[in-house]
Amino acid sequence: MTENKAVFTGQSRIMFILLAFALLAQGALFMRSQAYNSFDMLMSDFKIAVVLNNASSSETEDFTKKLNSLEGVSEVRYLNAKEALALPGALPEQNGFEVFLPKEDFLPAFFEIKASQSVMMNPEAWIAEHFSSMAQDAQAYYKESQAQAAIYLGGIVKYINIVLGLSMFFFLTFCFFVEAYYIRITSLSTRMGGVICGIFAYALALALSYILASPLKLAGEQGFIWDIWGQAGCLVLTLMLGWTLAKWKKF
Repeated sequence: MTENKAVFTGQSRIMFILLAFALLAQGALFMRSQAYNSFDMLMSDFKIAVVLNNASSSETEDFTKKLNSLEGVSEVRYLNAKEALALPGALPEQNGFEVFLPKEDFLPAFFEIKASQSVMMNPEAWIAEHFSSMAQDAQAYYKESQAQAAIYLGGIVKYINIVLGLSMFFFLTFCFFVEAYYIRITSLSTRMGGVICGIFAYALALALSYILASPLKLAGEQGFIWDIWGQAGCLVLTLMLGWTLAKWKKF
């Protein structure tokens, strides 16, 4: 009777440790996936507006080819007058389209550029490097707040990846030393008990995380994304920890 009670106590402790681990893992995975999702949404929406003043049709065509050949440019779209004026905050008031209307042969050419991640992280340097040499009458505009948000999110994603990578290294190191150097004869049923605890701990942590994150559905499907491969990794690691703790039992 005493032996069964001791075994139950040990399994209970393993269960609480695994539940704490699974909850931390769920939180880290959720924040990582949301940071990546927010960064991707910024990337897809980030555009650089380009104005080429006093350009003839041939000059506009030549300038378009130069834009497409620039490193970091994924798409170039020529805008008509209505589309250009609809760009929010992209063009200053002194460059209003009406200023150029009398010059029918030399109307300004408006372009919309979709750039790569490297450009978005430092658009000012990219514009200074390329546009001064391409055309003197070319001016480029972008939303500075959007670029700053991308830099901030990029730093968060890098930080999360480094922390998760280090945590993975120390976790696997712990499991290796317990399995390789800690001599303790344990039955298969005891080890499988730790694995079963891992399954229940993962399921509880996943359910709780889903409930807590459900209000984000109000922001649409893009605000509520789960990383399938990350979840698979979280499950495997929880099971590994349960298997290892069933042998270690230094708690």
